[in-house]
Amino acid sequence: MAGLVEFRLFLSMYALSLIFQILTTGSFLRQTSTALVVLTAIHLGIVAALGWALIANGLVSLQWVEDGTISSLAPFWGLTIAFFVATLYISLDTAFGWTSAFGPSNPPIAQKNIALFVLTSIWPAAAAAIFLIIMMVVILRILRERRPVGFYISAFLLFAVAQVIYFAVSRYICTASKAKVDGSLIATVLETGSIVMLFVGWKSITEESWEEPWYSN
Repeated sequence: MAGLVEFRLFLSMYALSLIFQILTTGSFLRQTSTALVVLTAIHLGIVAALGWALIANGLVSLQWVEDGTISSLAPFWGLTIAFFVATLYISLDTAFGWTSAFGPSNPPIAQKNIALFVLTSIWPAAAAAIFLIIMMVVILRILRERRPVGFYISAFLLFAVAQVIYFAVSRYICTASKAKVDGSLIATVLETGSIVMLFVGWKSITEESWEEPWYSN
């Protein structure tokens, strides 16, 4: 029902994003350094690509195409790479001012970039909502089950709370902890919990297929 190959790729991408999250938010690199700018741009590219990878997993669950085949993997990789490259370029162009299209904010201290905000904040949230709707259709209308619904709603709620903490509560947490903890750490933990719930939900709707030979590889 849900593609093993596609879901593995999604999990691998998320694990990769965590590595870049640690590198870019930790104190490993000097602020404003070129290395930090490039790593941050790569991280943002992965975040945007994850949005499509999530939706692609939902579409595969509808069984419009056979999971793990070229018909499924070609659009999966094609749009994943497209989102990654587009976001990477916009991030680097914004940082280094290669063109005036995505250049620094005016004034620079405003630190605003509409394209990046859409690709790294609005788009992931929209992708999560679209994925939830698709999975509700799959579970309730196609599989006619109830138990997995709770797992997917829990995953969505954890993601939503993570975004609220990151964007609305982060500075208060940072102030209260005297800069020892900020919202990004808590948001990352909640997002990882969301991924865990996705795995539990995926497992619950695919367990009948686990004895098939391709699930044992």
